[in-house]
Amino acid sequence: MPRLALLALILLPGTAAAQGGVEGRLNELQRSIAALSGQIRQLESQNQQLQQRLEKMQAGFEQRIERLEKRPAPARPVPRAGAARP
Repeated sequence: MPRLALLALILLPGTAAAQGGVEGRLNELQRSIAALSGQIRQLESQNQQLQQRLEKMQAGFEQRIERLEKRPAPARPVPRAGAARP
């Protein structure tokens, strides 16, 4: 017998209606806990997927930055002497 049910029996002796109410409330709490546990598992899974996507994106960005840093700087045109400036 769960501890809460035992405690309810001790605190509310002899009242079948109160005991049934307590049992109903305990059942409701157990259903709520099960539902919340399922939501937690789902959120943990989504969190893990997002973490993997983030790590993949970070690796891609790092590779792109490395490639950009290795490229030679683009040649700048040398202005001609006597050329008019805008």
